[in-house]
Amino acid sequence: MAVETFTWCPRIEPTSAPGYRVRSSKFGNGYEQVVGDGINNREDSWPLTFVVNETVARQIKAFLDRHGNFKSFFWTPPLGELGFWRATAPAITPNGAGVYTLTTTFTQSYLP
Repeated sequence: MAVETFTWCPRIEPTSAPGYRVRSSKFGNGYEQVVGDGINNREDSWPLTFVVNETVARQIKAFLDRHGNFKSFFWTPPLGELGFWRATAPAITPNGAGVYTLTTTFTQSYLP
């Protein structure tokens, strides 16, 4: 099965939330040993908001539901490179007049 690409544009000014996975051991004398957890220990996530009409909202929701936060898809983050990402289920808010707000969080993945 081919990996799909997420192509919709989020609302302006998304903010990344990077993090690092580490393992640490603390010793009785105050010493702490810390190492990176795995070869891909940097985790990046992007909380995204989409304000769109009903047709586009249904398309985004269907795409995210198809991947169910366990299948990766391609996406290019701001200042980033095309890579694998997973997304949480979208929270949907109707704004009236056929406009909807969808919020989700994209988390970096390393395998499809």
